[in-house]
Amino acid sequence: MFPPVPPIGLEYIAGALISAGNKAEILDLCFSENIFKEIDNAIDLFKPDITGITVRNIDSALFLNNEFFLNEIRDIVKHIKENCGLKVIIGGAGTISCPKDILEYLDSDFIISGPAEGSINYVLEQINSNTNNKIFYGTCTSGLKINRIISGINYNKYLEKGGIAGFETHKGCSSSCCYCIEANTKVFFKEISDVINEIKELINIGCSHFHLCDSEFNESLEYCLDFCNALKQENLNIKWTAYMKPDNFNKKLFQLMKETGAYLITLTVDTYKKCDMYWSDIERFLFSAKSTGIKVAVDLLTGFPYEKEQEIKQHLENIRRPLPESININTYIRLYKNTRISKQIISDKNLHKYLIYYSNDENLIKPVFYNHINLEQLSQIVEFDPIFRIDGADKGVNYNRLENIAT
Repeated sequence: MFPPVPPIGLEYIAGALISAGNKAEILDLCFSENIFKEIDNAIDLFKPDITGITVRNIDSALFLNNEFFLNEIRDIVKHIKENCGLKVIIGGAGTISCPKDILEYLDSDFIISGPAEGSINYVLEQINSNTNNKIFYGTCTSGLKINRIISGINYNKYLEKGGIAGFETHKGCSSSCCYCIEANTKVFFKEISDVINEIKELINIGCSHFHLCDSEFNESLEYCLDFCNALKQENLNIKWTAYMKPDNFNKKLFQLMKETGAYLITLTVDTYKKCDMYWSDIERFLFSAKSTGIKVAVDLLTGFPYEKEQEIKQHLENIRRPLPESININTYIRLYKNTRISKQIISDKNLHKYLIYYSNDENLIKPVFYNHINLEQLSQIVEFDPIFRIDGADKGVNYNRLENIAT
């Protein structure tokens, strides 16, 4: 809600369902003042055979002001099953970490882990055939055409509350970040013409400000260049922002991004076992982007096991030197089941003294954090330099914190 984020995953799922001859409607409960009444009304009117609920995130992933979302979703699942007599499919990006455990925690009937656009209709066929399988793994193919259904979302409400429209160029991520549930997942690229058509449809309903919803935009430099060249030819007069990583970039890419309306990049950085080349790439990235007039905010995760305070100070100096717009630091590492960092920490009993909220629950569904650089230590390390910001201290995201820099 700070800002509200349109559920574009549901728009893709609705498009896949309708393209296969099914009927589907989206019920967006983001701004609902009476969730259960709206659910009952929608079910009475539409009379569905089955319902689906998206789990975009398990929680907000931040230690400060943490919000855990599954309990509210569990209440919705219970209401639909008990009061409406319908079965429930759970999906969404948040299910990737531990689908079996999330299925059980929410007491849903089925779960799709991973991108469901290419498999939702197959899953429905299996359910109709009375399969005993409750867990399905979503998949896509590069170039899969999905007609996104944007009519089910009231975008005006999102725009009024500071939200912006989203789009994506691919699914998955080839990076191997030790803390991320999406690391090393298969990558599927979308047809560039389809992505641009989505943007045009959103422009037609009044959207002009966009956020790219990829894990990181620059999964492939060649694809990024092709996309930006195609977007430039359309001359759409939009502004947009994206997450990127310090890899697969050159100055030509930043020039094209600027020419197509990109004004802000959030650069994702972590300090886990990095070589000198990594810091050199970050410096080149920052100087190259800034030279084209694009602002860069760094999201930095640090304070990994065995990292010493002096090492962290050196990392901060490396990032500060090229002067990004801001550096958002997080030293509270959210642990998720099956991530490399979680396995390392849980297996080392000497590190358990740095765990917060841990109760020997290996599922790690409820928030558990690792921290050995607390807020007081972090404040001393950054020495109250205004370029640094402690992530989670206030709600919001980079594009609305730094909105005044948009051009």
